[in-house]
Amino acid sequence: MKKQTGKITGRLIALTMMIVLVLTVLTSCGTGSATPTLTFNNDAFLLDDEQSAEHGLKPTQLSEVSKMLSAAYAAGFDVQEALIAASRGYDMTASDFDDSKVEIGVAKEFSLDAAKKVIEKANLTAASQEDVLSDGELEQVIANLNRADVELLISACQTTVDLTAGNDLISTILGAIGTVLNWLTNTLGFGNYVLGICLFAVIIEILMLPFAIKQQKNSIKQASLRPKEMAIKNKYKGRNDQPTMQKMQAEIQDLYQRENFSPYSGCLPLLVQLPIIMALYSIVMDPLHYVLGQASSMTSALTTYAGAAHAAGGLGASLSSTNGTIEILSYIKTNGTELLNGLKDFSFFSNGSEVFNALDPVIDSIPNFNIGPFNFGLVPNLNDWSNWILLLVPVITFATYFATAKLNRKFMYQSVANEGADARQVACSNNMMDITMPAMSAFFTMAVPSVIGIYWAFRSWIGLLKTFIMSKVMPLPTFTEADYKAAAKEMASSKHVVKKSERAGSVRSLHYIDDEDFEDTRERGLARKAAIEERERREQENKAKATPFGALPMKESNKQQKKNKKKDTEEQPSEAPSDTAETQENDNNQDEV
Repeated sequence: MKKQTGKITGRLIALTMMIVLVLTVLTSCGTGSATPTLTFNNDAFLLDDEQSAEHGLKPTQLSEVSKMLSAAYAAGFDVQEALIAASRGYDMTASDFDDSKVEIGVAKEFSLDAAKKVIEKANLTAASQEDVLSDGELEQVIANLNRADVELLISACQTTVDLTAGNDLISTILGAIGTVLNWLTNTLGFGNYVLGICLFAVIIEILMLPFAIKQQKNSIKQASLRPKEMAIKNKYKGRNDQPTMQKMQAEIQDLYQRENFSPYSGCLPLLVQLPIIMALYSIVMDPLHYVLGQASSMTSALTTYAGAAHAAGGLGASLSSTNGTIEILSYIKTNGTELLNGLKDFSFFSNGSEVFNALDPVIDSIPNFNIGPFNFGLVPNLNDWSNWILLLVPVITFATYFATAKLNRKFMYQSVANEGADARQVACSNNMMDITMPAMSAFFTMAVPSVIGIYWAFRSWIGLLKTFIMSKVMPLPTFTEADYKAAAKEMASSKHVVKKSERAGSVRSLHYIDDEDFEDTRERGLARKAAIEERERREQENKAKATPFGALPMKESNKQQKKNKKKDTEEQPSEAPSDTAETQENDNNQDEV
């Protein structure tokens, strides 16, 4: 029972590790931290007398207002967006405000009243925070607030996009790989990103061929040991107690060592491939940085611009993924690259014009994410049936992973499974993995742009084709019944098989085979051994006292007989079998050894 529970636990741990790995790879698709933060530059509020004359609020008041606005932002009210919208003439706090009716890139006159409403709402939103303004402080702020104060608050929380960030060694290497993807997309893929990444998947599988060859050689080596491994398992066939199973595993490991084979050597190619797969995912997910060669900070900058409201000067796009730029670039490609012109005056950044100038040379190089009328750069959406075909991508992904898992098992070596409950456990575990992993993949393709799901599915089919070709070029060895019999004979006559121990002539039960060799059964085994040896000693003494004519020794008194009988009962363990049963089991045990 402990053995079965351990196996189930081990497989569950392996499954959990695979789930964690996939979640780690897709962490970039998350929505960020649970508590948003808005940071103000307090140095901006250090005003001299001449500057203070232009403002209605004192530097200390401006500092207190900024703390209150930060608290409101952390509570869920985007005060930065609302203040910028007020500076463009829009009141986002109004109950009838509809951002979808605001034309992109159109600004109106500065609205001081809208800015005051933003501060009032922010103070109410931050009512549970210690930085909230008192009624008297709020009244003074509202009475004295002017346009210069609002503009200073907006500029104090602006961020500066670092146009040179992300140029380290890793980014340089990934950028070089992204350049290859860009060439494939524009040259062989006719500017279509879907075709480009499919060609990219083919190239990657060819480059990873040495790892596949290494794995296949390892499988061939393991398969060549199958007859000998079967001979060992057949020797212990029908026994499933823990000491026997440990003995069997020890012999199998000894066989591996003699044949210079490590069952874990096949894991090394997989471990080497994991960081490569994760890196390739980043490249495919963020074409702005790795394919078009823009700084890594441009990804978050473009995400901020695309998600900002129309009233605040953004595109007002509803993004399903907040990391990676496939969805944003596909949106811009579909609706027109002139949408990026708004970056010049985008008030979230202190250097918006520089951001636009950096993007301007690559605007025309944005790849096409469409196949026909369908945009595969978008995330599947049950509420948007204009791209209904995107909903088929998770279905295709599930079918692909399910089919490739089944077929790969036919082309790759499968280790020898024990019979009975162990075989059923292996089959149950395989069935669980065949359903769970494809279902997880299908679920994740609902949260990323559809082109990622196509990339995963296509890579799976290419990997299956590679496995099939490897199985034909480097086939696994096959064995006949005669080969298995020869291996069993070799293992039986080998000096490495278990030799008869000094206890081979004694009466021993198969259920207690080598009990004294293991910590958890040693005490019971030694006690049983001592009892058997003591009984044999007394039998030898009785034989020695016999007369030459075979007469029995002098009868013991009734009192002495009872005493010896009681002693035998105390020394003999309760679980020890009878003499007849032990003799029969001893014969079986000696035949087995």
